[in-house]
Amino acid sequence: MTTPHLAGDNRTSRFVLSTKAGYRAVIALLKSLFGRNRHQAAVLRLYAGIVEQARHPAFYTASAGEGRGVPDTVEGRFEVMALHAWLVMRRLAAEGPDFAALNQALFDHMFTDLDFSLRELGASEMVVGKKVKDLGTHFYGRADAYELGLKEPVPALEAALDRNLFGSTLPDGPEVAAVAAYVRASADRLGAMPLADVLARGPVFAAPPIL
Repeated sequence: MTTPHLAGDNRTSRFVLSTKAGYRAVIALLKSLFGRNRHQAAVLRLYAGIVEQARHPAFYTASAGEGRGVPDTVEGRFEVMALHAWLVMRRLAAEGPDFAALNQALFDHMFTDLDFSLRELGASEMVVGKKVKDLGTHFYGRADAYELGLKEPVPALEAALDRNLFGSTLPDGPEVAAVAAYVRASADRLGAMPLADVLARGPVFAAPPIL
């Protein structure tokens, strides 16, 4: 991601500011910068809520029991975070296209943090870049599957969760059903929250499932 800037010496800057095109470019730049600042506080609150819920021990095998929870791995934790990020992003999307920029800012922040976390774990730059790109692609696939699952008859969401969230743990039907019920309850709870509360307080999800 590149940071917008005005390049060139003082003569170039004076020329840019003295032309209509240059003036429009500067105004667009200032609007972009102020837009990012406007979104920053909301993005941080939304992301903090997503991460806090995604870290709850109830989702993972160490708490739920072997073969019952999500694998407590980098991939497993990403899957749980992606699930909650999708829930929040669909709530923002429900408000219409005016919130597309905020959704994009949240997505960018999530993957910037993921990039940093992988580097902290000691992964090389080449590995991190490929991993983050792959996870970004996977996120959109998961989001589409979960969204379709909410709209389709009951087994669709369960099948998407079984395939994506649980990975190789091969959970029993009741565990998948419990997470699906949690997802539906969380979607309803977020949908019932006034947007102002979501942005000011952060997302509020349902109680984590008992697996």
